[in-house]
Amino acid sequence: MDIRPLCGRLGLKVCEAEREKRMWQTGFALVMRKPPPTDSISQIIQTVLIEPVTKELRLKTGKDISYQPYIPEGYFRLVSGGKPFAVICLPNPGNGRVFVRFLNASGRSCARMKEFHNTDTLVSFLLEISE
Repeated sequence: MDIRPLCGRLGLKVCEAEREKRMWQTGFALVMRKPPPTDSISQIIQTVLIEPVTKELRLKTGKDISYQPYIPEGYFRLVSGGKPFAVICLPNPGNGRVFVRFLNASGRSCARMKEFHNTDTLVSFLLEISE
């Protein structure tokens, strides 16, 4: 699955959330009678990008794949069988660029971080490490 449309949507939603947050900080939202923002950037990333990616990975591999929010905001660890196998990173969620770093069996980085465009790379990595 090509994730670039998801990344575009993600960038728009993050920019909109940041704009609403600034409006509340400056007081313009009160004058315009807008409700306070409810979603954090991390929640937006989870619903727009991470959940569809994990769902696609579950469908293609047949494995139970989940995710865990990682320490810096915008980082998520993908887990299969209780072991992390990749880290998805969004250093600047507003621009919509997503990066992935593959992890070895002990959970340490085994490859450089690279830009993530397609779930097929994760599927092939998962099938490779499960053999």
